[in-house]
Amino acid sequence: MAEFNFGTASIYELGQMISSKLSEDGITQKAELVIYLNKEEFNRVDEDLFYRSRKNENDDFIPSQGMIDINFDNIKIILKQR
Repeated sequence: MAEFNFGTASIYELGQMISSKLSEDGITQKAELVIYLNKEEFNRVDEDLFYRSRKNENDDFIPSQGMIDINFDNIKIILKQR
């Protein structure tokens, strides 16, 4: 089994790639991709997204409640805790 390396960089790469492909293929309505993660994976991704996107270093991490939405031009990636 592969090591779990899904994080901010992977999400960004996936979102950009899918959004671009949908645009090339003429999809104009925003699509949704749902990715299910177990509790440990979800928490790791949640924390990674928080610390890489925070604007103020004094902000405290507050865990998401089972779902995270990440928006790109033509797609919204939804991470759900299983």
